[in-house]
Amino acid sequence: MKEIMPAVSRLADILRDKRDLLLVIALMNVVYAFSYFQRVAIPGTIFDELQVDMALSSSAVTMLGSIFLYVYGGMQPFSGALVDRIGPVRILLTGGTVLTAGSLLFPLSGTLTMLYVSRFIMGLGASLIYLSLVKQIDGHFSSKHFSILLSMTLFIGYSGGLLGTRPFEAAVQAFGWRKPLLAVGIACALAVIICAFITRRTAVNRRQSINIQVFPALKRVLKNRDSCVGSYTVSVIFAIYMLIVSVIGKKMLQDCCSLSSAAAASYTFLLMLSSVIAVSLSGLISRLAGNQRRLLLILSTVMLLVSLCLAVPVLLGGVLWILPSFILLGASSMATPICCAYIKEVNDPAYAATSIGVYNGAAYLSVALLCNGAGAVLDHFGAGVKTTALAVRYPPEAYGVILAGCFVLALSAFISACFIRETYGSNIWSAAQKVLNRV
Repeated sequence: MKEIMPAVSRLADILRDKRDLLLVIALMNVVYAFSYFQRVAIPGTIFDELQVDMALSSSAVTMLGSIFLYVYGGMQPFSGALVDRIGPVRILLTGGTVLTAGSLLFPLSGTLTMLYVSRFIMGLGASLIYLSLVKQIDGHFSSKHFSILLSMTLFIGYSGGLLGTRPFEAAVQAFGWRKPLLAVGIACALAVIICAFITRRTAVNRRQSINIQVFPALKRVLKNRDSCVGSYTVSVIFAIYMLIVSVIGKKMLQDCCSLSSAAAASYTFLLMLSSVIAVSLSGLISRLAGNQRRLLLILSTVMLLVSLCLAVPVLLGGVLWILPSFILLGASSMATPICCAYIKEVNDPAYAATSIGVYNGAAYLSVALLCNGAGAVLDHFGAGVKTTALAVRYPPEAYGVILAGCFVLALSAFISACFIRETYGSNIWSAAQKVLNRV
């Protein structure tokens, strides 16, 4: 308790002193929430609807998730450099505008090609948003508050993903999948317009930039061994989490446990909720643990491994095992903000967005590859498929192969986490510079 009260008091002081800035950050967070909704809702929540309505294979449906993630992940290193060079507010508003265009196009698309084009546009817009938020927080607040403020940002963003599970499923059952997505696109447009209007009226819409060269900056980050080890560890955790929450989780429960669409979406809602709670508390947990990054990242990999083990009975129809498996899987996502802070601490502070962009890009490219792999595995088990008027049901063996692959990856992430350099919340570059200055 003695550790918590001073932190709460300092946070209250920040809220009083930087009201305009926090208002802008809050509005930027709302735009970020819409981007997270799009990556969770499609295709996971409407997998069956898309497959039946558009007569698609599993690989074609999972590609709707992957193409978003390939673009998002591939753009992250360059997005980070753009944010460092141009400034966060301008880049976020640009990304929000592009995201809105893709969000409106998707529900209006009548062919698979147009669906892919709209997802490409969404991924391109979304790729500019998160790092803009990170840069805005990093540029205006002390590093002591970075983890807690980033946790709040992820709380709002993940809440957008939360709406992409059971609430979105209920809207789909009532109105079909096109009308709710069109409404979300319109709401996203309004959020971007309001954010642009408010930032123009405040004093925080200024150019926070440095004159960096993109490729030398990327090379410097990629040669950092500490960055690579941390990025690999959390890329695996995040990829497995996103595969289940945004692509196969709901369908796996419907196919293996014979759950209704609403019941399966309720479980993915709880999975997302546990993740929202985990990331929102991760900053505080990190502070209470003395900012021990390695310890908490190892703990995250252990929770992931246990979660995957508990998922095995689910494949056999064990409904009682769904909740503990999903809660642990969601809790493992606390690694995301912790690793984000860690990556910032093992790289030059001038390249904050660039370094986090490289890490974020690796994470999302990992998700995309894993999603493609999962789609290929499901198609491989086509002989055991049961087709109905409303869905295509895959055998438990198909999901067993996917989970086995995820377990092997999770085990490698645990080993990687054991080799992470402990920073205790301090930037090792800044510390080294202070030593050189004294010499």
